[in-house]
Amino acid sequence: MISKVIRITGIFIIVCFCVISIFLSMAERELDPRFKAVLSYPSFFEDRFYDFRMNMNIDHQRQGKQIVMAAIDDDSLKKIGRWPWTRTVWSRFIRKMNKFGAKVIAFDVFFSEPEEVCNLVSPDVDLSKAVKEFNSVAGRKIILPYSLDIAGTSSFEELPEALYDFIMDTKQTEGQNLQASQVSKSVWPIPELLAAGPSLAHIEATEDYDGIFRHYKLVGNVETLYLPSFSLLTYQLYTDSKPVLEIQDYTVARLKLATGDLELNVKGESKIRWFGDYRFFPTVPIFRILDAPDDDPEMIKIFQDKIIFVGQTAFGGHDLRHTPIDAMLPGVYLHANMTQMLLDGAFFKGKDSSIKISWAIMLICTLLIIVIQSFGHALVDLLVIFLLTVGTLLFDIYYLTPIGHEIKLFFCLFSMVAVYSWNTLLNFYLTSREKKQIRGTFSRFVAPAIVDQMLSDPSKVKVGGEKKHITVFFSDVRDFTSISEKLSPEDLTTCLNIYMGKMTDILFENFGTLDKYIGDAIVAYWGAPIDVENHAYHAVKAALKMIEALPAINKNFKKQGFPQFKHGIGLNTGDCSVGNMGSDKIFSYTALGDNMNLGARLEGLCKFYGSQLIISEYTKDAIPPKLQDELDFRILDKVRVKGKEQAVTIYEVMHSFHPFKLDQVAFEDYQKCFDLYQKQHFSDAINKLNELCEQYPEDKSCQRLIGSCEQYLQEPPPDDWDGVTTYTNK
Repeated sequence: MISKVIRITGIFIIVCFCVISIFLSMAERELDPRFKAVLSYPSFFEDRFYDFRMNMNIDHQRQGKQIVMAAIDDDSLKKIGRWPWTRTVWSRFIRKMNKFGAKVIAFDVFFSEPEEVCNLVSPDVDLSKAVKEFNSVAGRKIILPYSLDIAGTSSFEELPEALYDFIMDTKQTEGQNLQASQVSKSVWPIPELLAAGPSLAHIEATEDYDGIFRHYKLVGNVETLYLPSFSLLTYQLYTDSKPVLEIQDYTVARLKLATGDLELNVKGESKIRWFGDYRFFPTVPIFRILDAPDDDPEMIKIFQDKIIFVGQTAFGGHDLRHTPIDAMLPGVYLHANMTQMLLDGAFFKGKDSSIKISWAIMLICTLLIIVIQSFGHALVDLLVIFLLTVGTLLFDIYYLTPIGHEIKLFFCLFSMVAVYSWNTLLNFYLTSREKKQIRGTFSRFVAPAIVDQMLSDPSKVKVGGEKKHITVFFSDVRDFTSISEKLSPEDLTTCLNIYMGKMTDILFENFGTLDKYIGDAIVAYWGAPIDVENHAYHAVKAALKMIEALPAINKNFKKQGFPQFKHGIGLNTGDCSVGNMGSDKIFSYTALGDNMNLGARLEGLCKFYGSQLIISEYTKDAIPPKLQDELDFRILDKVRVKGKEQAVTIYEVMHSFHPFKLDQVAFEDYQKCFDLYQKQHFSDAINKLNELCEQYPEDKSCQRLIGSCEQYLQEPPPDDWDGVTTYTNK
């Protein structure tokens, strides 16, 4: 339930984040500058992603037919001379354009200062005459630029009289206006040119927050009067139409043109639909125009009835702009692209429409991936998200963008991918948690190494076994039946859990594998499922640590009024069949074989010999001599257990507080007594053993050996006696 709530909460947060981000990216130009640094992050991604898709739409083989560039290029600067050129150059240029039949000449060049000359006739006067001559031809117009300032530090206090002829028809709700600005004095045309009656249009372009020019100011608000921009006036004069500006409120402004309705933002801007650079717009260097004859048929073909934009394209002209289609595009191409956009009616759809489609795409794609992921097929999920991403991208590039929708596709796709990633991450976490739970559960019964193999390689989780050389371990609590009779079920469970918990911890700390618990008994082994070097040594060390840990457990039991625990441990080393035994549905990892049975028999002999730890000769021999030096072995007997024909020598490994480990003399005397017993010197053995029993009456092995010697004195063993004690019971 909690995981479901977390999943839904995460998806909700992702979707809300993307919905808000789409809205912010659409409204970025209208945001308060104080908050742009924080809230403009969506535009950083969306604009670049849109630039990429928009570039995919540009047809570099297509060339425009209405606009021509008269370029102030590097070659023209070299041939004509120093910059700025004398006004007589521009007079000649205008007269050439008149001869070649140009319809509108739009100068992206400021004429804000008079040219100082020593002659009586100023070149400015000649330029003014050329402008007047061009404008005198019906349908022909020259446009000169000026600039608008927002701050108004060096602006006209009132609207210049020359601009009243260019005030736009406006329909607006009372009191609602776009961002105000003022006419700058700094680049205002000189009086001589204004006297010639040129058309005047403002030039103002402001880059986006990332420094890229994507927007174009089409109308400017000066004293609540609206004036056309360079491109808008060019369009107006070329088409001989009269655009109308409608303002319902400061967030809803539309420019109604013969080619359609264009939505503007609060700054009077529209985003530019890019058509291309010099490859789309025919470009002719100024020097070629000036050098061409007045009746040059090629020039007439190029310029006849066209819009001529005059602007800097030279690298040294310092009029380069970072745009979506070129990081160093001459500024005049911004005007050309916007004018082409107005001529073609290739306008962006309204923001309301685009934002709704953006949200719809985002929600549909996100919902689809949620539904697909619910089926739980990782490869299908990956395939679907790939197809959705590619399909949505192509749909936008080849359909939505061409018809003018500015879809905020980055966050549409981000929502889908983020939800996919969130679900995948959560599924991975839940799977890992389940594995951890499995590990936690199974590690209580089997060694962590087995769990690791089960989780990393499911093929190992199958019925079957393999032959491995291992050391088996059996332990049992002595007189557990009488202990259980003295305790309530709850107290018995508490005692057993404390004892088993400590023993199991020691087992795992020494690389052992727990096979099973059988009541109060523990079955384990070393050397499977993974190989353990010197597993017999580690098994003996673990058994000794268990013996040495028992007094502390009993001390705790005594404080709580619980009975004292005693245990016996049997170890044997040999080949066994180990693996997952059972059915395909229910199985356990265990070990089987004759050597397992011998280990169980040795544990059973602990009570008879009074030992806590008995090992077989096979376990002792499996311990390298250097490691044997760390241990003390006391031979107990040679035995033939039930079900075994072959006799085996058994040893007691003495723990740290074993009496004979603390008394080496007594230990050596015991060893001599056992040798006397094996050589059938029973009387000598009894005499020496009686001394040991008086000294260590609790040592049951000495008492057992005395009993065996006395029995053989009464009933001597057969002549072929091999010193082996045969047990017919388990």
